[in-house]
Amino acid sequence: MKTTRAFLENYKYLIVLISVFNFLLTPIHISVTGWHPGFIVVVNYSIIISTSSLLATSLKAKLPTYILGLLTLIFIWSEYMCPDTNSLKSGRLFMSFLLFTNFCVLLVKQLTKMKMVNLRFILGPLLGFLYLGILGGILFEATHLLDSNSFQLPINSSGYTFYYFSFISITTVGYGDVTPLTASAQSLTMILNIIGQFYLATVIGVFIGKYINIKS
Repeated sequence: MKTTRAFLENYKYLIVLISVFNFLLTPIHISVTGWHPGFIVVVNYSIIISTSSLLATSLKAKLPTYILGLLTLIFIWSEYMCPDTNSLKSGRLFMSFLLFTNFCVLLVKQLTKMKMVNLRFILGPLLGFLYLGILGGILFEATHLLDSNSFQLPINSSGYTFYYFSFISITTVGYGDVTPLTASAQSLTMILNIIGQFYLATVIGVFIGKYINIKS
């Protein structure tokens, strides 16, 4: 038991990163397995929530994290069982936003306490960037829920499309296959683009500064 706990503590960032990348590969899972797309999305999203809960190490952090995680999972699976229910979708988006914001706060607190540049210090900021993309996808999906004319979407798009758009936005790729149409959607896209670039610049600066301090 102690060995398992030590392993999870030492490699928690790597475990969470693998689960997030697994979620990003959802379209490949769907095409390879042939399973119902909604089921695969729900399973992969549930895996992220379960593994990200490893970030909560203290009792004070575990209680709100586990409660938010449980409520989010309830809404996710309820929406899967009863699709096209706006109340469940709204609940899922709201709880997901609170949960991943909580994950970001936990991550930042842990990174600020690190005094050595090691693998965990490298993986932590990368995980934060991926969390930023997921939060952006949640906000884009919520914007579309409030106004179905917010985006011009590809044919046969799904909720995953908003997460895809979020990640190509924060990386400033912008393929143009998803287009924000309303003022609110455009503003949100610009804000997310700026935050994404600011985040990268800040992380690089902190990383170099800490590396120089350690070497000196």
